[in-house]
Amino acid sequence: MKKINQILFGLIILAVMTSSCDSMLDVQSERNMFPEDHKIDSPNDSIYSMIGIFTQLQKLADRYVVLGELRADLMDVTENARLELKEISNLEIDSDNPYNVIEDYYAVINHCNYLINNIDTAFISGGEKSLLKEYAAAKAIRAWTYMQLAMNYGKAKYYSEPLLSVQSAQTQFPEYSINELVPVLIQELEPVKSVETPGRISLGPDMSSEKLFFPIPLLLGDLYMWSGQFENATREYYSLIEENRYVIDDRYSSTWTVDNGVFVERDMFDQNYLDIFELTNNEQITMIAGSTELGEVDEMFKITISDWEVKASQVAINNWEGQTYYYNENATIPGDLRGSVGSYINSVSGTNSLGGADAILKYYLMWSEAEVSKAVMVYRVATLYLRYAEAVNRAGKPNLAFAVLKHGMNADALAVDSIVPRHEKYSVYTDSTGTFIDYVNFNNIAFDNNIGVHSRGCGNMDLATDYVIPVLNTKEDSILYVEDKIIEELALETAFEGSRFHDLMRIAIRRNNPAFLADKIAAKHTGNEQAIRSKLMDENNWYLKK
Repeated sequence: MKKINQILFGLIILAVMTSSCDSMLDVQSERNMFPEDHKIDSPNDSIYSMIGIFTQLQKLADRYVVLGELRADLMDVTENARLELKEISNLEIDSDNPYNVIEDYYAVINHCNYLINNIDTAFISGGEKSLLKEYAAAKAIRAWTYMQLAMNYGKAKYYSEPLLSVQSAQTQFPEYSINELVPVLIQELEPVKSVETPGRISLGPDMSSEKLFFPIPLLLGDLYMWSGQFENATREYYSLIEENRYVIDDRYSSTWTVDNGVFVERDMFDQNYLDIFELTNNEQITMIAGSTELGEVDEMFKITISDWEVKASQVAINNWEGQTYYYNENATIPGDLRGSVGSYINSVSGTNSLGGADAILKYYLMWSEAEVSKAVMVYRVATLYLRYAEAVNRAGKPNLAFAVLKHGMNADALAVDSIVPRHEKYSVYTDSTGTFIDYVNFNNIAFDNNIGVHSRGCGNMDLATDYVIPVLNTKEDSILYVEDKIIEELALETAFEGSRFHDLMRIAIRRNNPAFLADKIAAKHTGNEQAIRSKLMDENNWYLKK
């Protein structure tokens, strides 16, 4: 508690109230103004304030990935790893670990609070309340940051006004657990969920501004899922999919060339799945981005490739190698193409010219294809569909959820009752007619090319007779089975992107079963498996030291 108060006290020196872009980016700036001296009542002022938020948010980018993946089961350390990375992998993270800086989360929150409390949401430009967009965007970033705090540290000090004086920093703010924080954030976001994100601005050859914002329906979906309101979560995810016509089509699917039933060796760099990790594609929804123009290092490229400090774990590799690729009923081959030469690479032409053995490829692509930017992905289209599947499964519709993995959300698949039974997709129905539940309607032509997420690396899953929900005793058993397949699919599709530890934690808490998380993470630690498992069976050890 004492340290948190010291942190909040330190926030009063942040340069959140400046009147030029240059000084906003200079955290040593002394050109501060108190709220009574400054009102954000023009587009220029709002841009400067948003830049201040993004500047602070950049500090969270690398640790989002490192803490989210290295503590979990899919990313491992190499012999080159620095001590702080080894500590994270071994779940022995001291308060002085450079990836464990709680102040940086509160700095983002304080910048958001300043904008939220000082922006003129009634300002009219072009016939609309144009600054309301920045207001909603700041609330979204603040909510995401608060959840990162709570998920990483177990609790978060909650305050909604900027700390601009010694007196304000000494206030005793409430400290919320995840369960206490979630309804507060839902109440904050619900009134602004229909507000559009700020306008699209080009940020150079690699990036445009809409990818820097956090869609509020996606955040609300996550919050509702944490609180067990699964139908509400499903509706929020669906609303974002439907509004933006997000699809999982074959653009980013890796495929084998087959000649007369024989699988032909593939060109390791002709893999469509890899295209996801170029900064200019349309799979990405939200990124935390920064510039490399002034010589700033892309930390994720550095630790995955140039310094080769982290790599794909054997658990992750086994996940991909344990899948089956389907060309047709008679032509199959082991392996998921999102694995080797998709998410990681062992060698190139017999040498380890990219990092070392089992080097992670995703950040290499972001680095090699970018001109002046660096970034980590927080949300992308596949993540959104898999969250939709997770929510709708827990809403009592396991067949519908499994269709997201195997068949894709399209009109043809949904029309087949053996794929999705009528009671899972229709609100009112007879033997021959039915009215789709609001969050199950994918009849728009935009979704005609939707495929199952699993098909991105495993071919024509419609023909896979062994990729099914088995006959189980109860509906609850089916829901648990499908949830296991979804968490497996998250490992296959989104490995190394930052969410793995929290994905495992969310399911373990939902099931009231710490072994769900403990067993999966312990499997990475050969030679120390039992000690790691015992440690993680105590939920207090899931959180960082403050």
